[in-house]
Amino acid sequence: MGKRPKMLASVVREVISPVLHECPKACKMVSITEVEVSQDFSYATIYISALEEPERAVQFLEARLPALKSTLGKIHRNRVPDLRFRIDPRIDRGNKVDELLKKENNDV
Repeated sequence: MGKRPKMLASVVREVISPVLHECPKACKMVSITEVEVSQDFSYATIYISALEEPERAVQFLEARLPALKSTLGKIHRNRVPDLRFRIDPRIDRGNKVDELLKKENNDV
């Protein structure tokens, strides 16, 4: 990712981070793991992780898209990218590796 997409990714993170505190309590802790902005600035994909019910956190954030895009438009007056929320798959992969390592250690 070039310098300008990284700068916009940082702005997107700044706009969305405060809203994470409003996520439903059932999700427990929700965080942004990564923000990827396309080279043409048309899309920003926000990867999130949640201790519980990550799908519910994504639904919550998607319901707030108009307000988030409006806030982003006030800060970044150029082209405002379409925001896409995704559950970070790396978290599940890491948990599976941990489980396999624990199992292997118990078998030894």
